[in-house]
Amino acid sequence: MKRLTMNTMLAAAFVVLAAGSASAQTLQAEVPFPFRVADAMMGPGKYRVHVDRVGQGHYVVFYNVDAKTSALVRFNESDPPKAWKSRETPVLKFECSRLGCAVRQLWTASEPSAYDIRAPKAEGETRIAEIRMTVVKAD
Repeated sequence: MKRLTMNTMLAAAFVVLAAGSASAQTLQAEVPFPFRVADAMMGPGKYRVHVDRVGQGHYVVFYNVDAKTSALVRFNESDPPKAWKSRETPVLKFECSRLGCAVRQLWTASEPSAYDIRAPKAEGETRIAEIRMTVVKAD
């Protein structure tokens, strides 16, 4: 019951953020592996990634379109890698280890900053996975 309540609250937060933010942007990504975002474990699937930078609230909402689950996480701004800037394509960066994968950074390609997301420390050998995203057009 606690999980259902939390998922419902996060989904409601996604709807509010998507509807009410003038400087928000929604992106889409197909993530082929399970991953961690904040304290939530997310399954593979199609994701809507909503970035909101209004006022003091700096949030990213990850919404799994297939499973209808979501996770909300705060971020810090940083400089995006030069390779990302040269491609001019939104991207999600994952750090993967024996413990699984976790979102570490994203860039919308429309903002000068990338967004760093805290994740549990990786153990052992790590590898980086990058998933390109597309902009979701408003209806």
